[in-house]
Amino acid sequence: MSVRVLTDTARVLAEASHVEPDRARRRAWFTDDPIAQLGFRTAEDLVEAGETSRLIAMIKAIRVHERGG
Repeated sequence: MSVRVLTDTARVLAEASHVEPDRARRRAWFTDDPIAQLGFRTAEDLVEAGETSRLIAMIKAIRVHERGG
């Protein structure tokens, strides 16, 4: 695993912690849950494909929506 993938994984999981505080559930989401809005790929797939910025943008949009914005 490359340094970029490790760094981007940490960035995504940190951002996702604002949406899902449970570490185990957050990790399961990252590796196992396909994201319909991003082509039914997992967050892990997206990070490996170099699409971290799209994934983080989606997580931030979820945060805004959850806060009522």
